Amino acid sequence: MHRTAEARPPQQEAIDLQGAPPPGRLSLAQRRRQLIDAARRVFAERGFRGATTRQIAATAGVTEALIFQHFPDKDSLYAAILDEGTAEPRHDAWLAELEAGRADADDETVIRMLYEGVIALHERDPDLLRLMVFSALEEHPLARHVHDRATRLYRFLEKFITEGQRAGRFKAGSPAFLARAALALPVYYILQQHLFKTPWPPVDAAVMIESGVRFTLAGLRGESMEASS
Repeated sequence: MHRTAEARPPQQEAIDLQGAPPPGRLSLAQRRRQLIDAARRVFAERGFRGATTRQIAATAGVTEALIFQHFPDKDSLYAAILDEGTAEPRHDAWLAELEAGRADADDETVIRMLYEGVIALHERDPDLLRLMVFSALEEHPLARHVHDRATRLYRFLEKFITEGQRAGRFKAGSPAFLARAALALPVYYILQQHLFKTPWPPVDAAVMIESGVRFTLAGLRGESMEASS
């Protein structure tokens, strides 16, 4: 793992006897939240290698020394951000809903939840995509956090498609390829919206979801778009 600053032992900010921060001071949780939010913005703009704790401190409006009272080094701060992004409770709930749809063989619901979940995640957290891309391009060890979440989704889709093929609902073909095809439209949509930002005519998210679900189901079933509507 990259070491970017000498590790320093965490220190608690001053608190009164009741455990509350002095007037005008942030609590430990509030300060940590402030630093993580500032770091997210800087890392999303500059990547891990390009970002410095001095820039993060300036963005948060604090001293650089204060960062090291909460995080021993830049790696720890970056890890906290990626851990938070990949351990989001909403993501686990979303995967559970997808599994329920798979168990019920409700193909349209599964594909619709896939589109809605991918798009909503990045609408809710537009910096996440840039963090994911930077971690991969820089080959940072913490990129595995991103890979783990993507792998869970991919394995779910492969299983969903394989079961659909065995039941005769989906056409024959490589589940590995078809899983990638199912992800291609929603993933490219968020890439274009939040990373490439190409000057093309806009597509409303609701239209993207509705048409994309029909397109994906038609492809999996080997039907025309008219037959799937």
